[in-house]
Amino acid sequence: MNLMKRMIMNDKKIYFPLSPKEYKEMIDKQEINLKDTNNKNINPEEQKIPTIIDKAKSFTKSMISRGITDKKCTKETKELRMISCHGDTTKNIPPCDKRKGSTKFQDSFYCGACGCGDKKGTQLINIMVDGKESYSKLDYPIVQCPLKMPGFSNYEINHYNSRKDMIEQHLTKEYVIKHSK
Repeated sequence: MNLMKRMIMNDKKIYFPLSPKEYKEMIDKQEINLKDTNNKNINPEEQKIPTIIDKAKSFTKSMISRGITDKKCTKETKELRMISCHGDTTKNIPPCDKRKGSTKFQDSFYCGACGCGDKKGTQLINIMVDGKESYSKLDYPIVQCPLKMPGFSNYEINHYNSRKDMIEQHLTKEYVIKHSK
């Protein structure tokens, strides 16, 4: 499946990614099949639900990266994760549709895709608990996203997620790759 469009410039073929709008139009016209050649599901909307073992491994890696001194990721990495989860209205990037409003913490959110649930340690923003700012899920030096979005340890470049494309286009792929560890 080729998700690149071709343009001829100065007698040379140039390939570049489809825009999110072009990609959606091709899906609507059924010109794109959301299964790759290995028949592996690549549509983020049908993302594989992590098993309990997957969750335990991911949680353990995150906790080890935090350590006993509450180490945190860089400011740039956290900002990139914030855009991946919450969007950026100044760049017309919508929030992730998997983000859920917390019922336990006012004006807070948690990830509805990873299976962590609505708990103090899984909030996607720093909340105040007992008068102190909490350590949010986005603070961990190593943390994974089920959609493999920019800023997260398991980030992957692809053109199957229009929000991911928007983030990469506004911040440059080099910046995104550098701050996705």
